[in-house]
Amino acid sequence: MTKKKIGLLLAYKNTNYGAQLQAWATQYVLESIGFETEIIEYKNRRHFESLNIDRGVLTYLLNSYRNKKLRERTRRIDASDKIAIENKKKRECIYKDFILRRLHNITYYTGMKELLNGTSSLYAVMIGSDQKWLPGACYSKLSSLSFVPCGVRRISYATSLGVSDYPKYCRHSSCKMWRAIDFLSVREEQGAKIIRQVCDDVNVSVVVDPTYLISEEEWKKLVPEKKMFEKKYVLCYFLGNDDEAKKGVRRYADENGLKLVSILSNESLSDLDKSFADELVTSATPEDFINWIRGAEIVFTDSFHGLTFSVINQKQFFVYYRKRDDAKQSRNSRIDNILAKWHLESRLLTSEQMYRERLREVIDYNFVESLVSKERNKSMEFLNKALAVE
Repeated sequence: MTKKKIGLLLAYKNTNYGAQLQAWATQYVLESIGFETEIIEYKNRRHFESLNIDRGVLTYLLNSYRNKKLRERTRRIDASDKIAIENKKKRECIYKDFILRRLHNITYYTGMKELLNGTSSLYAVMIGSDQKWLPGACYSKLSSLSFVPCGVRRISYATSLGVSDYPKYCRHSSCKMWRAIDFLSVREEQGAKIIRQVCDDVNVSVVVDPTYLISEEEWKKLVPEKKMFEKKYVLCYFLGNDDEAKKGVRRYADENGLKLVSILSNESLSDLDKSFADELVTSATPEDFINWIRGAEIVFTDSFHGLTFSVINQKQFFVYYRKRDDAKQSRNSRIDNILAKWHLESRLLTSEQMYRERLREVIDYNFVESLVSKERNKSMEFLNKALAVE
């Protein structure tokens, strides 16, 4: 019997470990339950060909231009900073290698006509996970799934809106987008709340990030355990530029007689990043990222997937809100949501006083794992329903 094929729209095309691992997990899980997959890659044949012209689109284009310029200014790397330049080059090479090793059946389409013809024979098109529905996604024929031919199912799995509120200019078009999706799910409760506020007549489910669909033992089969460091260590993985948080981690390591290992961010960088750790990691693969977490005594992070793989591997951890100069809208709702889901709100640190009060608290992973297992089963039920062959 020929397997049915699902087209995937995934957020994997950057050097972020979480983005790469959630894409791999999505493809792996779908194929493990009996489907074929192809990852859809699209290139415009004509300018604006993939744009939905609808109410609010001019505001969206103007905001996109301004945000792009802001990112260019705030993320520019000093050409004389050899560590930062070398880290950026290494991470780009690692990202390209990971795609070759772990992702497959990437299909490239040029022009909307070719995309429509090529996807017309698919059983379904699925978008997810990660932040594919930031405000303005409705104006993309790709992100909105408005390109999907009639008769092909439209599915969203664990798609993140990434923000705690949706701007007014894109609400009308976003509502049209969500109404047209056959099986709609998001990753955060806050995302579901926004959808219900904007579009109260749609049914939306909340499911877990695809990396949670794979158990700790199964992850160990996919990524064999590897010792990364000889001495006991604290792992620091910050994508933002909160120097005070990093100083706090340094104090924790010193007070507990542990080495401090830091995976260097390539999204933001300060002089402290290059000096506060005993071991600065600049060439970790996504698999190494998992093993650095596995081997740590405790993890400090501002990363959603830093938190995620700490939970999967049952590590003690603390998480901070991410601080970034180029982010106008807070995207910390995803941290709040996942901590609440696992009843781990006390692992969030927002002040020195909170750090001192919560330092000796220990996570009860028997309880947390029961919650993870329940949510994993619920999320698989959503997938099986969305993909059920009639």
